[in-house]
Amino acid sequence: MANSNTRPRARLRPNRLFSAVGIGMVGAVSATVGLGAPVAFADPGYPSWDDVQQAKQNEATKQTEIEKISGLLTDLQASAEAAATSSQIAAEAYRVTQDALDAATTREAALTEQVATAQTTAATSKMRAGLIAAHLNKAGAGGLSLNLFLNGNTADDLLHQLGTASKLSEQSEAIYGEALQDKNTAESLGAQAAAASDERERLTEESKSTFDAANRAASATQTAYDVEQKKSSELYEQLAMLKDTTAEEERSYQTGLDAAASARAFAAAQANAARIAAAAAAQAPAAPAAPAAPAPVAPPASGGGSSSGGSSSGGSSSGAGTGGSAPIPNANAVSTAVNFARAQLGDRYVLGGAGPNVWDCSGLTKAAYAAAGIYIGTHSATNQYNTMAAQGKLVSFSQVAVGDLVFWGGRGDYYHVAIYMGGGQILEAPNPNAPVRIHSIWSFGDVSPYVGRPSS
Repeated sequence: MANSNTRPRARLRPNRLFSAVGIGMVGAVSATVGLGAPVAFADPGYPSWDDVQQAKQNEATKQTEIEKISGLLTDLQASAEAAATSSQIAAEAYRVTQDALDAATTREAALTEQVATAQTTAATSKMRAGLIAAHLNKAGAGGLSLNLFLNGNTADDLLHQLGTASKLSEQSEAIYGEALQDKNTAESLGAQAAAASDERERLTEESKSTFDAANRAASATQTAYDVEQKKSSELYEQLAMLKDTTAEEERSYQTGLDAAASARAFAAAQANAARIAAAAAAQAPAAPAAPAAPAPVAPPASGGGSSSGGSSSGGSSSGAGTGGSAPIPNANAVSTAVNFARAQLGDRYVLGGAGPNVWDCSGLTKAAYAAAGIYIGTHSATNQYNTMAAQGKLVSFSQVAVGDLVFWGGRGDYYHVAIYMGGGQILEAPNPNAPVRIHSIWSFGDVSPYVGRPSS
């Protein structure tokens, strides 16, 4: 039987994802959670052993049965892959919501602290305004001050009447203005804190909902995988009987076909990415002409290297994501990140896992590059893609190199991320039914035409 690390995704319990972006992305990703609904498996009419034995008696019927069984195997794999993608999308929706919840919780805590400080400041300002009223009373403005304190039942009354009093000095007017501003600030921050609390509560409920949806999608994928495993085993045996081979030989033959198809898909994906990059480069505004070089002078000893480095950096940045020269990765950083990821091979996949011995896709990539001292975004595939884009570190898939981040998805939503290892292989935390592994790139139709190069 083929090594599990090289088999097609659908044969490796493909309900990957369950691993994580800004609040604005929640609706976009959550809208696709419906894809994670349980998959219905209609009986496609699997042949019985009697059917196979009868078909073998005649060359024509035998060939028809071989084609039917081959089609059933293809359909099983397609169903498992569809369930896997639905599961991954649902899991990313959870991670997106959790990311937004974390941000909302942090904002609420910060505002709550600001409110406490503002209220203390407002109370102090109020006290100072009261002292001004007392001072005016002693200074001969007794009628005003006595009226303020006898009839001013609230801080607002006191501040208002002080503000309209004609006998306030320039200093007292400034104190009044400060007190009023401090009161308004405290009230404004209080309203913001209340809104932040409401948002945090809403996202808490949404997080629970998307978590449950992700688990349902995982169960559906498990069902799809179990059906594929059970039925394909029998179908391979029936196919072997019809062709006078063994089930192992048939599986091995299919593995070879899959590997060849993967190689063709990899080449096609690179060619497509190159076309996209070339089109983007053609639409980009032309760079301004370089000014004429000044007459050479003897530069300071410390100046030449710095200038050269700045020029090199600018060229690398302009090449990323277009048809230009791709930025060169930092070999030491790549080695550190890849070695960290390799050390996790065989670890379990867990939704939201971020170590030390359980991972999901974006948790693993985030930790791997954190080991190299590089921030690639939050615990979310979508956020990591957006972070690479914001940092100018996207490179055409046609120029993919070891250590690059490969993304699945598009249109602002990315449901999986892995580390490229070379030779069409990736290191990934795939799904709850497979551990951290090195595997061939799968589902090329969903692979982004741009990869992230964190170390550039």
